[in-house]
Amino acid sequence: MFLMTLGVALFTLIHLYPCFAVAHRARVRERLGENRYKGLFSLLLFVAIACIIAGWRSASPLPLYFLPEWGPMTMTVMMPFALILFFSGQGPNHLRRWLVHPQLLGTLLWAVAHLLVNSEARSLVLFGGIGLWALVSIVWISVRDWQRYPRPAANWTGTGICVGAGLAATALLIFWGHGWLTGIPLH
Repeated sequence: MFLMTLGVALFTLIHLYPCFAVAHRARVRERLGENRYKGLFSLLLFVAIACIIAGWRSASPLPLYFLPEWGPMTMTVMMPFALILFFSGQGPNHLRRWLVHPQLLGTLLWAVAHLLVNSEARSLVLFGGIGLWALVSIVWISVRDWQRYPRPAANWTGTGICVGAGLAATALLIFWGHGWLTGIPLH
């Protein structure tokens, strides 16, 4: 459980660093250069994800709370929306224009959906930690950037690509990816 907690903490800190330490981040980028900075960021993120996966697989599933009966059905409905929102974080699409932070909203929806069907301590650390990071990021970025930037451009082609990518990722996870990634097949 320590390894997974370390991974979630590292993941969260890596992603919050650009929000809360703007001046320090600029100095580090200047000192290292753009490519080295991105490489270091990616390496640390890779280490965090590796710790999360290894920690998840090694942690024993100790139940903490009773799951709601409606949890599995709610999760089934929420996950395609979460993935569509996740893929809407980039490019010219209407979801990004209307919601401003669709990728973070998708991550938050993903976390809540998983907490509805997983009651173990490891789930609370993983999904609760990443969900809390997404919520803090949404609030912090919204306050910081309030009316500073115009809404991004949008077109229906970009929106269709995001919806298609989200639905394709849903199908991929249901029929193959979730079992490969987590060891828990969905079909």
